Amino acid sequence: MSSKKGIILLMLVVMLGTVLLAGCGNNTAATATVPAKKVIIVGTSGEYLPWCFKKADQLQGFEIDVWNEIGKRAGYDIEFKVSKFSGLFGMLDAGQIDTVAHQISTTEERRKKYDFSDSYAYSAYQFVVPKDSSLKNLEDFKGKKVGVVLGGNGEKTLKELDKNHEMTIVPYDGTPMEKDVEIGRLDAAWLSAIKAKTTIELGSLNLKLATAKTGVFEINQYPFRKDDKSKPLIADVNKAIKSMHMDGTFTNLSMKWFGVDTTKQE
Repeated sequence: MSSKKGIILLMLVVMLGTVLLAGCGNNTAATATVPAKKVIIVGTSGEYLPWCFKKADQLQGFEIDVWNEIGKRAGYDIEFKVSKFSGLFGMLDAGQIDTVAHQISTTEERRKKYDFSDSYAYSAYQFVVPKDSSLKNLEDFKGKKVGVVLGGNGEKTLKELDKNHEMTIVPYDGTPMEKDVEIGRLDAAWLSAIKAKTTIELGSLNLKLATAKTGVFEINQYPFRKDDKSKPLIADVNKAIKSMHMDGTFTNLSMKWFGVDTTKQE
């Protein structure tokens, strides 16, 4: 009798072990078929209204909406990392982020170091001056104190305009310079016209865009490191950018944040 019980018990143990092994095998197979989550880490600033800024501790702006939409269309989760603008390219170089979203302009110097996405916006630069200022033409700004964003394309283009070093160029790192123009610490600020227009309107500042025709126009594209990881990212991002241009999403987002369509070169 005990012998039979022993045989039955042994059979039950073997059967239970077989079931457990089968279950483990099924779990392993299921786990293996789950695709890895695709993530793009985007570096941005929380201080560049209306492109990318924080309100109630939430990231907002044109760049944020654009990247959330790119993520949906390309099948990526978008993770934002916030830093001052002057540190964003260092983070890109160090591999801490995959790209930079901060109204980045494409220059020949930058093309030597980075690969870029297709164009998504076009931005003109203008001088910002007090409403009662008589400064209009480029010549009028000689001998004047002009603020620029440290490390931005604006700093580079203003220095190119001021070839004879006749302006006093004052770099600002993350600190709004428009207020300093309003109170007279600066004679003018050299800024993206879209950014300046929005800041003046939202802050009800006693400022205006000077009528000087400088001809400075930048093409905005997203920079990526020149490596194998970036190539498929750029291809996927470009597909999303193309579709967003074609169905009017870029125009709608531009009108939402800027009140003008800056996504077409006109």
